[in-house]
Amino acid sequence: MRVYNIKESIKGKTKSDGFMAKIIYEDKGPNYQVPGLPYEESFKYVKSVILDEVPIKKDIEEILATADKETLANSWSLYVVKGFKDYIPTTFRRITQHMPQEMLEKYFHIKQEWIPEHAKVLLQLQTELDAKTATLDAAIIHHRRDLGTVVNKAHIMNRLYSIGRLYGHLEERKDFPFLFGDLTVEQNWDEALSRMKLQSIDYIMEVPVGKRNYPTRTRTVDVSRREIENKYVYLEWLKQKLGDNLTGVLLYGSAARTDNPEEYSDFDNWIRVRDVAKAHQVLRGTAPAVFDGKVVECRGKEYPEGAKHLGIHLFPESEDYAFRFIRFLHDSREFLKHTKVLYGEFPFIKVSQDEVVERGISQAYVKLKTVAGSLNWAYSTPEKIIGKPSLFEFIVKNVRFFLQHELNALEEPKFRSKQELDELLKQKGMSIPKYSDEPEKIKKALIFAMISVLALQKELLESGRKPRLRFLVDDKTYEWTSEEIDDWSRFDE
Repeated sequence: MRVYNIKESIKGKTKSDGFMAKIIYEDKGPNYQVPGLPYEESFKYVKSVILDEVPIKKDIEEILATADKETLANSWSLYVVKGFKDYIPTTFRRITQHMPQEMLEKYFHIKQEWIPEHAKVLLQLQTELDAKTATLDAAIIHHRRDLGTVVNKAHIMNRLYSIGRLYGHLEERKDFPFLFGDLTVEQNWDEALSRMKLQSIDYIMEVPVGKRNYPTRTRTVDVSRREIENKYVYLEWLKQKLGDNLTGVLLYGSAARTDNPEEYSDFDNWIRVRDVAKAHQVLRGTAPAVFDGKVVECRGKEYPEGAKHLGIHLFPESEDYAFRFIRFLHDSREFLKHTKVLYGEFPFIKVSQDEVVERGISQAYVKLKTVAGSLNWAYSTPEKIIGKPSLFEFIVKNVRFFLQHELNALEEPKFRSKQELDELLKQKGMSIPKYSDEPEKIKKALIFAMISVLALQKELLESGRKPRLRFLVDDKTYEWTSEEIDDWSRFDE
């Protein structure tokens, strides 16, 4: 495996020497907006720029400077666009739709009439649904939303539906386009977001899964009463809030992997309920956190210093939904091994490692798009991030996420701690930027994150590893003990 260092030379010239990537293609076209949605920023055009190399800071700054109030500018390395062809094919098609035939053949070995494979579009759709659904509950429960956020989520619901319909993966809905009420009125936001969540659940239940047959098991509570009383004190709060609606609580993330409270800053949970909309009504705006051995409802106020954020991702009670969502995850293996059931039951599916690795790469490309999309608005209006360190962290930590799944693909799939990944990034000259309230530092940090994730993606592509997407079409049946699925430790008992 060739290790790419962001400081190393490219084509014989170092970045410190001012070497700039060369623009090999750019195209400006209309920016699609859903008729009727009240977009805050009315960008009429999108300009896609393809560079022959991983850009330097000056490259990105100059491309962003060409944007104006009517134009969004996206810069991609050639390596990223090649990766999009396999993992986010609809984005690849949008970027290259007007590219001359000779360039398509030279760089991508396709003709102008190329159409994305349905199976690859299905992988993209599954990945984006899995990634986008998780953010809707936080917007309702922790009120992490403004008009721009709500409209963007409504836009995504329309975009994913359009992709699903075009390729035959979703059924027709007569009320398209989906406006979710009058979004200019803040009092409507929670209801609109709840409707988006229910619609995303419908999408996940409707989209094809694949022909493989995997074994499943139901997990029950695997923590002691003492642990619940001493560490997971929020469980009682959830029971009081949700009552009979609550059927399961599963803890994931750092808090599930360690007993040292200094090593985690929040409690992230999947919550199974009988009625998702009813749960939204009860939990909206509560902004819960664990502080001093109890749950505090911050409700628009700052979290007390030292409080641990309580993350809630709602699941419908359906076992089929859980199997689908878990299968679409970036690493279902780690979610089985490094999670804890605190209450009720949680069904789990055991997925083969070849599928786990490929879905991780697919999710990494979606995260790459997140960094690129955030760069546009955050660079032009960094004040939107001032005072929001969690939003800043949400964007820049995608560098760490991409490295994890690159290593899973090139070395071996395994858990790597945040500290381990940060050390590896430091060795590559890609340390995760720290939050600052200063606008110029925010802009610099976001550009650095973008360059870093592009460099990691180049490293993945230059490894020569080819996509292994057989899992999308084969119909093999697996047993819990199948060798291809790997050793799953205590869950094999």
